[in-house]
Amino acid sequence: MHVNNEMLLAEKKGCDPMNALLSPVLTKRLANFKLTSKQIVRGGHKGERRSQRLGSSLEFSDYRLYSPGDDLRQIDWNTFARTNKFYIKRFLDEQELSVSIYLDCTKSMGIVKGKWLRAKQLAAACSFLTLANADRLRFTPIASPSNTYPDTKGKAMINHVIDFIDQVSIAPDEERFGQQLLHKSRAGKKGSLTILISDFLDDPDNLFSALKQMQARHQQVLLLQVVLPEEMNPDYVGDLQLIDIETTKYREVSMSQKVIDQYKQLFENHTNQMKSFCQKRGMELIVCPTSQSLEETVFSTLMHKGWLRR
Repeated sequence: MHVNNEMLLAEKKGCDPMNALLSPVLTKRLANFKLTSKQIVRGGHKGERRSQRLGSSLEFSDYRLYSPGDDLRQIDWNTFARTNKFYIKRFLDEQELSVSIYLDCTKSMGIVKGKWLRAKQLAAACSFLTLANADRLRFTPIASPSNTYPDTKGKAMINHVIDFIDQVSIAPDEERFGQQLLHKSRAGKKGSLTILISDFLDDPDNLFSALKQMQARHQQVLLLQVVLPEEMNPDYVGDLQLIDIETTKYREVSMSQKVIDQYKQLFENHTNQMKSFCQKRGMELIVCPTSQSLEETVFSTLMHKGWLRR
């Protein structure tokens, strides 16, 4: 099993939640970036995002001719002096981005410490990027005994949220991510950026229903698939008893190269089915193998895909 240095450091006893999930070096670097909304920002409160709607910020948009009822203070008298016509200055509205993060807490996510740690690290990184840029955050652990972290905003809340994520526990019983997400997503905000963090190794029917529900609420959806190297490319040999950790069902298997090749093909087909579904609906699935460092996933993969910018 692959275990990188950051995973070993995070598991040291006495490490506070912030350092366990996000190192000081990483948070310093994250502070220079923000999550990118590829759609019009329609938050209901003032923030630091530039919406395509017009408002009262100091960032100039364009001019239009004066109409009766317009605010006379917005008339550009310099333009009037040149054209002898009344023009109104228009400005971009400043609004916050609402970000909803759903973390899969079903048993398959906790089967290996490194996988569960990486999922929580990604949740922490996205939460940090949200709160550090005056955007509004809602964090929901799916299938966990832990409750949803209520809507919050501001840099002062970063440590509280990171601590909450660090304490989130794995589901004690048999639960299905898609089924639980379908129920929880009904409370999602319209027009929000929604980030799903899971291995997505379940029957996708309920997940697809939840995604359709999010689409109907005009949410922009990003799916981060956390997978172990051995889940993508198993190297087991011999006669094995494979146990489904979520259902406890088992199957006797003789692991030959033919069986491994069949598994790889099924895994690829499943991933392609998910990607195809997302692409048709303007969503995106990004595979995040734990063999990559967290920094590589965030600053290379997510930035290259256009989800992160300065």
